[in-house]
Amino acid sequence: MDLSNKVTIVTGAASGIGAAIVEQFLAAGARVVAVDVDPSVELLANGFDAAARERLRTVVGDVRESETARRYTAAAIEAFGRIDVLINNAGIAIIKTITAHTEEEWDRVFDVNVKSIFWSAKHVVPEMQSRGGGLILNTGSISSVVGIAAQGAYGPSKGAVIQITRQMAIDYAKDNIRVNAVCPGTVDTPLLRRSGIETGDPEGFIHGLASAHPIGRISTPAEMASFYRFLASDEARFFTGAVLMIDGGFTAW
Repeated sequence: MDLSNKVTIVTGAASGIGAAIVEQFLAAGARVVAVDVDPSVELLANGFDAAARERLRTVVGDVRESETARRYTAAAIEAFGRIDVLINNAGIAIIKTITAHTEEEWDRVFDVNVKSIFWSAKHVVPEMQSRGGGLILNTGSISSVVGIAAQGAYGPSKGAVIQITRQMAIDYAKDNIRVNAVCPGTVDTPLLRRSGIETGDPEGFIHGLASAHPIGRISTPAEMASFYRFLASDEARFFTGAVLMIDGGFTAW
C-alpha cells in the first residue's frame, strides 16, 4: 500500500506499535513526525537509510500537555507543509482495580489515554480543516468494549477513546476529516511486558493472555502496524466512525 508523501504524526512512537507504525509508514513512502515522552524516540532515525531519515522528524514531549501537541503540529507543518494523518497511539496501563488506584494514577491514565486526544484535536484538526481534510486514527483496545479484571482505569479510558472517535467522526465529516478507532487485542509490547512484571508472574501473565485469544497467541507490533497502514491508504477512504477490533477473535467469544 502506497503512502507516498502522506504526512503522518504518530504519538507513542518510541517502541511497540508506534515504532512499528513509523517503520512501515516510512517504508511505504510517508513523511513521519514521531512523538514520545521517551527521549529514545530520537534514536529511531538510526534504523533507517538516508532517504527515509529525510522524511522523519522526532518530537520529545508529554502528550498530556497542550504544548506538546502544539510542538508536534508545528513540526509537521514546518517540515512538510501539512498534516494528512494523525495517529493517537500513546497509552499507558496500570493493572489495578478501581478502588486500588490512587487519584494520581487514575488521572495519569486518563490524561495519557484520553486527554491527549483532546489536545491533538485542538491543534491538528484546524490544520486539517484549512487544507481540505485528513485522517485520525485513535488506538483503543479490547478493553474498550469488554470488561477485563484489574483494568480499573485503563478499561474506562479506552472506552472513552471509542466515544471520542465516534463524536469526532460525526462532527468533522463535513470537513472531509475521517476518524476511526483501532482496537488491538493483546500485543507483545514493552507496555505489556511492564504490566506483566507488575503482576509478579510475567510469563504466566503472557501465557494467560495468549490462551484467551481464539487464535491461540498474542499479536506483534508489526501485525498491528500493517492494519494502520491499510487504514491510511486510499483503499480505506470509506471508513469513518469505525471501531475496528483487530484482536485474534478475543471479542468473538
